[in-house]
Amino acid sequence: MKEYNETEAVALMAATLPENLRDTDAICEVLDLIYDYYDENGDLDIDADEYADEDIEEMTGYIMGYFSKNAPSTAFTAEQVSAMIRAEIQYEESLIL
Repeated sequence: MKEYNETEAVALMAATLPENLRDTDAICEVLDLIYDYYDENGDLDIDADEYADEDIEEMTGYIMGYFSKNAPSTAFTAEQVSAMIRAEIQYEESLIL
């Protein structure tokens, strides 16, 4: 199994965004919030379970809720956050396949 590489994950997440929103620090903040969500929900172990759309919606809501209280350096829409989450999950899954 290949080891998780944050730089690779961030690059894949960035690829889902328009070029003017590809702020590495802001994307890293989204990545950190994804893992905060995992931590709070006991999902830190990468496994072969598929994520349902409801899971992605919950993560998106969690991140957007955080951003509503703590404005990020780059303003992302819920759709952009969702796309970044999907890219990160696909990256995780590529490590175990």
